Amino acid sequence: MTHEEIVTAGAQRLIDAHEQRRQIAIPEDIPLSEVQDAYAIQERVSARLSTPSGWKLGGIIKGEIPRFSRLFSDLSQRSPGRIAQKDYHRVFLEPELAVVLGDDLPARSTLYSLEEIIERIASLHAAIEVVDSRFESWPEVPPLWQLADGLSHGSFVLGGGIDGADLKQQLKQIKDAAYRLVLDSKIVLSGRGDHPGGDPAQLLMQMINTRIATSGEGFQAGEVITTGTFNGVVEMRPGQWAQLLFEGIGEVELNLD
Repeated sequence: MTHEEIVTAGAQRLIDAHEQRRQIAIPEDIPLSEVQDAYAIQERVSARLSTPSGWKLGGIIKGEIPRFSRLFSDLSQRSPGRIAQKDYHRVFLEPELAVVLGDDLPARSTLYSLEEIIERIASLHAAIEVVDSRFESWPEVPPLWQLADGLSHGSFVLGGGIDGADLKQQLKQIKDAAYRLVLDSKIVLSGRGDHPGGDPAQLLMQMINTRIATSGEGFQAGEVITTGTFNGVVEMRPGQWAQLLFEGIGEVELNLD
């Protein structure tokens, strides 16, 4: 198959899964082997889903450039969030930090420094990403198909945060952020720092520069960008209430019906 045939077939398979609200097997008949093809599939699927509202980082391995996919306006909400199990194949939660851009980051040939990016960030927030997948074998999904499937994105809840005078210093220290994730008053995840990708601020800078270099497109004020999970995923069941707190930054809540 040519690259175009791989992208067209892979995108259609995932679009059908979304529109029919069903899970599918890994497409063994589509020889997906290139990162650029996985991103191309992701973009075609994204174009059919909803209005983009930002970006998420995922599949992060320390020392490697983080991979990324879209966030969508109709799959995102402010805390306290509420979702229904019937709209998902599964519901797993990731504790994350996210930034909201206050100014554009136009495409350019020179790399943005972290200081330049920080100057354009309006606020830093606690956030929960809901992980879902179109593949019935999840979490046993080949990395490129996971990337094509939007890095298993389900939905997103943006919580409280900080802006103003404290923002710059906090952004430089988020690699040491302390957090706890509670389900029905029981702490299920907690820690300080130890992000699997290292420093989330550096990951943010790498992602921004990588996307600009590969796509020739910049970022717009108002876009949300997550920095990836701090500590894996936790399953959430109907009737449960979740609260994520990042000390000194903010908290976010989610209810599952």
